[in-house]
Amino acid sequence: MNQHMDLKSLLEKYKTKLQPIGGQHAKIKQIRSILNGKNADTEMLFAVEGIWAHQKLMETDIEIESLLFCPECIYSEEAFHLVKKSLKKAKNVYVVSKKVMERFSQGNKLDGLISIGLFPRYNIESLKLKKHPVVVILDGLEQAGNIGTILRTCDGAGVDGIFICNKKVKLTNPKLIKASMGGAFTVPIIEFADVTACINWLRKYHFHIYLADTRANRTYKQYEYEGNTALVIGSERYGISEEWYDCHTQQLFIPMHGLCDSLNVGTATAVIVYEITMKKAGSKK
Repeated sequence: MNQHMDLKSLLEKYKTKLQPIGGQHAKIKQIRSILNGKNADTEMLFAVEGIWAHQKLMETDIEIESLLFCPECIYSEEAFHLVKKSLKKAKNVYVVSKKVMERFSQGNKLDGLISIGLFPRYNIESLKLKKHPVVVILDGLEQAGNIGTILRTCDGAGVDGIFICNKKVKLTNPKLIKASMGGAFTVPIIEFADVTACINWLRKYHFHIYLADTRANRTYKQYEYEGNTALVIGSERYGISEEWYDCHTQQLFIPMHGLCDSLNVGTATAVIVYEITMKKAGSKK
């Protein structure tokens, strides 16, 4: 394949859609703002950069608001095919020079691709749950990277949804998007106005609620997790809100056999979530 000839033909095909821009263009400023996590939360726009992230993005139905790419940086066949898919899918396409791409690209290697997508929105009324579902409730988590890691875990474990109470982090935070490794694109995330609203919904659908608490008397291994299951994970600093202890819940902890008294919240969630989903899978067999 003559890479440059194919790219030239592709650009000719989409020439009416392409918008060449310079480093001072408003779109460049917008992308830089999103990559730095400074965009307004209400916009629900996120940015991804590079080949790997675009491969994941192309596997979803997420709307791509803008594609920014540099023809000089499209070296591989893999990148060429991603450009081809992205040109077709993106609402707006902007072409920049290598110099402009270098100015604000955050990767060590220039892959020549940055996309701005519209973060998927879900509401509780339309959430589709399988039989005996598993949901994870994040109560007041403050670290974007930890939330991204949990999204990655929940995607891998087949969790039905993540509920967020006492929101502290923007869902479009670039650290969250990156740490999720694509999980932010696939796992439904529902935001609740307060803990009480979340508890009422869980009660309505007969969920067994488990609180991850280092003060618990039973380990995460000592439950069978039958029926509808909800796991509540608390803030890294403050733990779980008191409202959870006022309703009928069960508490669990992860035994620690060394000097440290607890695991990172992302790691702890992974340990418990996989225990829950594996036990459910075993019971089905």
